[in-house]
Amino acid sequence: MFSFTKEQKINDISGIIIGGQPGIYPTVLFGGFFFKGVPDYESSKKLIKNMYDLSNKTGNPVIPDFFIKKKNYIEDTINFIIDNVPKDKPFSIDIIEPDLKIEVLSYLNEKNILTRTVYNSIHVGITDEEINALKKFTPNTVILVAFNPKDKSPDGKIEVLENGANLTNIGLLALVKELKIKNVLVDTAAMAPGDNSGASIAAIPVIKEEYGYPTGCAIHNVVEKSNWLKDFNNARKTVDASSNMNISLFGGDFAIYGPVENSDLVFPIVAWQDILVSEYTENYFGTKPVEFHPRRKLFR
Repeated sequence: MFSFTKEQKINDISGIIIGGQPGIYPTVLFGGFFFKGVPDYESSKKLIKNMYDLSNKTGNPVIPDFFIKKKNYIEDTINFIIDNVPKDKPFSIDIIEPDLKIEVLSYLNEKNILTRTVYNSIHVGITDEEINALKKFTPNTVILVAFNPKDKSPDGKIEVLENGANLTNIGLLALVKELKIKNVLVDTAAMAPGDNSGASIAAIPVIKEEYGYPTGCAIHNVVEKSNWLKDFNNARKTVDASSNMNISLFGGDFAIYGPVENSDLVFPIVAWQDILVSEYTENYFGTKPVEFHPRRKLFR
């Protein structure tokens, strides 16, 4: 458990507070929608309500993360967001294809909801066209993925943030400053098992100490790619959900925990870990948790 010497940035993302020293603010949880198959908007209404109910119970803030993989899903998905995410709350848009990112940014601007948008994500594969689109249609919040294909160690992730590892013209941190992004989150880029996957966790305190930015990752991706867990099918979902405890244990601020269907497991597990971290850091470093922290909400 950590206390960082670098001043820690605290972001307010449409009322969701993220960042700071460990033990003060609860881990923010990103739950994923529409990653597989055709988006099922009707059943997702119950899933999104369940996320917010769990958030209210535990104190862990939630940001729903919507994957858009086809052009013909753009309008329906964003309309679903407008109708089902509370008007004062943020949401995350997760897109892989650069051309699709540009179209989505334009549509979000048309709907006047860029201020609530968490753009997931910017990485070393960013194109000039995407940069120009971000200059024109600028979201309030961006996730930087510290993925370095040449060096997957924590030092390699720092290199991407600093200078782009010579894969981009400038470092990712300099780029978001150029784009005038208000809030920056750093994702430490979880890799497949055997591909220095542990570095995604080890890099969390390194990046927070170096820069002070709110930091986390999608550590569940490592679990999803762990084929040996097929021999332990009854435990797979529990392992997936509990993997997120590592983020707060190493001083992180947010967990992109994967399928929203895992919410019932993830929220109490992460809340429990947040409680342990907060109890220790208050006793040792004197940091007191905010009133909506799980330790306050669940131990009155």
